[in-house]
Amino acid sequence: MSTGGITQDEAEIYDRQIRLWGLDAQQRIRNAHVLVAGIRALTDEVCKNIALAGVGSITLLDHSTVQEEDLGSQFFLDASDVGRNRAEASATAIQNLNPRVQVIVDQEDIASKPDSFFDTFDIVCLFHKQIDILTRVNELRRKVGKPFYAADAFGWFGYIFCDLVEHTYIEERKSEPAGKKAHEEPRVQRTTCVEKYISFSQSIQADWSTRGKKVKRMSPLSFVIHVLLKFQEKHGHLPTGQEVEELIEQKASYLESMGVQDANLLSDELLRNAIDLLDTEMAPVAAIVGGVLAQEMIKVLSAKELPIQNWFYYSALDGTGMIHQI
Repeated sequence: MSTGGITQDEAEIYDRQIRLWGLDAQQRIRNAHVLVAGIRALTDEVCKNIALAGVGSITLLDHSTVQEEDLGSQFFLDASDVGRNRAEASATAIQNLNPRVQVIVDQEDIASKPDSFFDTFDIVCLFHKQIDILTRVNELRRKVGKPFYAADAFGWFGYIFCDLVEHTYIEERKSEPAGKKAHEEPRVQRTTCVEKYISFSQSIQADWSTRGKKVKRMSPLSFVIHVLLKFQEKHGHLPTGQEVEELIEQKASYLESMGVQDANLLSDELLRNAIDLLDTEMAPVAAIVGGVLAQEMIKVLSAKELPIQNWFYYSALDGTGMIHQI
């Protein structure tokens, strides 16, 4: 027996989810094909959550191999995986979480993939990738009008960028009916909404001066992330430990290129802290950022509620997570 394409077994397994966002939404999740490029601690959290939610398939794309330092933050790995391909090493554990989800391993370099490779996925999410790769894949996804995410977590910090191109979702508002009787359910008003997004490239090149005084209320981490991305755009790599002082000296110039005139909005200490830990993954930070990202992906697939528009920044130094539209 099946219910709207979902088998009776699946209806029982995903009963709580179906009650939460409806049968049609669960059907869309079940039929979704997700590309995850770049296997890291953050990826583990995302894959765990979307696999348990019952997505149709997850394609793991990574050409690199497991290093010994990965074992401290990536819970799908153990010591026997050192030297193996990252995607291959993580696949079995993800599959065991939910045997109904198809887990596909692709060991090729994302840079070598043809443009057409990215067309068919319902969601594409890139982790810890170079800015030229992020820009290229995002533009390809915009051509087919499908969701794109870029995310990273390093040291105490993490971020998510979201481009849904044009996203239609249902907003639900509950209200108490006049003269409500005991045990009477609240009324639910459903409104169809459409939200338009800009590309990753447009966001990176955005002029922040148009925000006026509001720029002072933005997360300090937003300045860090965008300065690091602009540095990478200029030099072809993220700053190394030897380049920290050089970047700090040029901090005002980078901020001015964003339309930010007050260099004091980004402290040298915060920027130095971020650069020092660029290659360090912390499981608790990955858990929080990965949980948020997986939730956002489910929102998009279920077409319930407004997803992130369009940046999310998390800092474990003060426990803040902030959304900014840039």
